[in-house]
Amino acid sequence: MRRPPKNGNGKEYELVYPAKETGKKIVASIEPAQLEKIKSFGNTLSGSNLLVRGENLSALMTLIKMKEKGLLKNADGTHGIRVIYIDPPFATNLAFKGRKNQKAYEDKIVGAEFVEFLRKRLVLLKELLTDDGSIFVHLDWKKAHYVKVIMDEVFGEENFLNDIVWSYGGRGAKAKAGQFSRNHDIILWYQKKTHLFNQIFTQKRIKKGASGFREDSEGRWFKTSPRGDYTDSSIAALKKEGRIYLTKNGSIRIKYFLKEDGDCLIEDKLIGDVWDDIPDAMHISEDEKTGYPTQKPEALLVRIIKAASNKGDIILDAFAGAGTTLVAAEKLGRAWIGIDSGGLSVHTIETRLLGLNDTKDPENPKKRYLKPLRPFSVFESVEGCCEKDSGIKVRSRYLIDEKTNDCVIKIEGFKSAGASGHEALSSVMVDFNFDGDVFNLHKFYSAKELRETGYQIRFPLSMVKGEVMVIYSDIHGNERWYLGEIV
Repeated sequence: MRRPPKNGNGKEYELVYPAKETGKKIVASIEPAQLEKIKSFGNTLSGSNLLVRGENLSALMTLIKMKEKGLLKNADGTHGIRVIYIDPPFATNLAFKGRKNQKAYEDKIVGAEFVEFLRKRLVLLKELLTDDGSIFVHLDWKKAHYVKVIMDEVFGEENFLNDIVWSYGGRGAKAKAGQFSRNHDIILWYQKKTHLFNQIFTQKRIKKGASGFREDSEGRWFKTSPRGDYTDSSIAALKKEGRIYLTKNGSIRIKYFLKEDGDCLIEDKLIGDVWDDIPDAMHISEDEKTGYPTQKPEALLVRIIKAASNKGDIILDAFAGAGTTLVAAEKLGRAWIGIDSGGLSVHTIETRLLGLNDTKDPENPKKRYLKPLRPFSVFESVEGCCEKDSGIKVRSRYLIDEKTNDCVIKIEGFKSAGASGHEALSSVMVDFNFDGDVFNLHKFYSAKELRETGYQIRFPLSMVKGEVMVIYSDIHGNERWYLGEIV
């Protein structure tokens, strides 16, 4: 069978559409973003956990320059990103809002324009990967098949690893839909040249005595499988271990012993490319829900990160959204970088990271995650994606309680665009020694904590070492920076 002739680009086939640019032109035409550090949550080092607010195309080019300078280093000494996960817009032509009707982002790029929008970013993302790094691209039925062709072009068809089906279920078909219900997303997994892979198992609980499970004379529960390719010598060795089961007709089967938990057996099941054991964000616990639209469950990102990386590796999400990738990476001991242009996204991520303590531990679901948050920094594009005073008005009193020698901030009034009153206040952060440039967090107060204290903040006067900077954030992710005078 003759291979089809190659086209002018030396490819056997490609997806053709208007305004498609070559990879070289894309790289040459994008200027790196000038990023300015505006917040520091702990003492951070260059290349450590980074949250960037800005347009991701120019920010990715900045990261490429950082990689070239050796500033993106994994624990094993390799340079670049080990795992990239992106959950980009799905070309829905919709505007997405948060739980309190806040603007999150607009998904208005459709058709060929969407394909090229994503392709440009894929070209840069490939440059960022280590040689043994890999990328997961999360899509739905509308554009996944177009993007598969594009990823074959960018990464090479030989570097395609899996078409993972995330079958989250739970959304029944309408009686008059005229089609099967859509209950899954698609995650395309590609390597750069090679890739890391840690096999993932899930545990299945089965009642003792269920069909296919037996108990031997020593009280051990087991299941069996056919002999398969085992040689006679292997069978002899397994027999010495008590792992051979003979059927009534004399056929040899292999025993696999199971863990026990009370009246149940625990079976380790190897994960394949259909993931039907992780519910979508509609069905996660209330503690995990952020109110950010299109949030993905933490369990999904935990599985991806554990499968394709090791502790100390760098994980990147260029469409960070609710920050699930960063939260999962933090809990699993990976370094992380997140990029998003939305104020609600960045605020959601900051709040979520600062509230990680005492949440579910992905390494042991029966325990709580109690490790301290590692330092991270927040950067913004110098060009100005975000104003530090965006229409928020705060009426507060700053005073010293002479009886307790506490500094007191009484928040008497709060107003922001589209909302007024204390219910529009999302959080307050305080820097007790503002250097006039970078905000260094010393105290964080969530909306819940503020309500419980009657919107009154107290801290010892001894903690104040210089000028006090207070950042008030509203439910939209807007901020008001205020240099407080403690008198």
